[in-house]
Amino acid sequence: MSKQLAIVTGAGSGIGRATAIALANDGYHVALIGRTKDRLTQTLDAINGQGSIYVGDVTVASDVTSMFKEISELNLQVAILVNNAGHLLVKPIMETTEADLRSLLEVHVVATLLCTQAAVLLMQKHKYGRIVNIVSAMGQGASEFTSHYQAAKAAQHSLTKSSAISFRKDGITANSVSPTTIDTELFHSNDANYKKYLGHASADELEKRQTSTPKGLVSAEDVARVVSFLASPESANITGEVIGI
Repeated sequence: MSKQLAIVTGAGSGIGRATAIALANDGYHVALIGRTKDRLTQTLDAINGQGSIYVGDVTVASDVTSMFKEISELNLQVAILVNNAGHLLVKPIMETTEADLRSLLEVHVVATLLCTQAAVLLMQKHKYGRIVNIVSAMGQGASEFTSHYQAAKAAQHSLTKSSAISFRKDGITANSVSPTTIDTELFHSNDANYKKYLGHASADELEKRQTSTPKGLVSAEDVARVVSFLASPESANITGEVIGI
């Protein structure tokens, strides 16, 4: 894998960092994309420098174009794209604003489209590629307080399935990984809203889900292991699927 490259968006923390570590351990050079250089630097340190950093906003077309141009100049085979960048917002439908919904659609759907388009152009040169989109179990159901998030995640997986159909002829697969609740910084960023709308803190919500759901909590490393498999040549016959964990 030493001449192959994996691209991970939202690589500065949580699932993105765990995925970068797993792919680096598999031997890939990992292109780390995110908005905060300091966090990306911490991830680069965690993978022992086996990668490179690209700071930008994946919801902005010009940023995506610029970052992928830099990545192409590494002259490595772009084999993997992991669309992981995301945002969570806890709010009831009647208090969700247009800006709230647009923000979630941009980071989960628009960014996935922009990065997929840019990566596929590079993958097509080698007739090989693996696209893995991090969605959510919440995108397959409904909720009183995260309807906007679930709508965005459902759309993201729909884009995954369409990508599987569109790029099969190019030797490119596209799959989604759909985790349940993970104890990450993203979850705790909604602490104030959990208190406002549900009457308890985010930590209390995590404890509740740990005991009230069949799977309990999963870890970022659990997600990364599934991504690692879907990114491998052994997953060639799996495409257009959503893998729940």
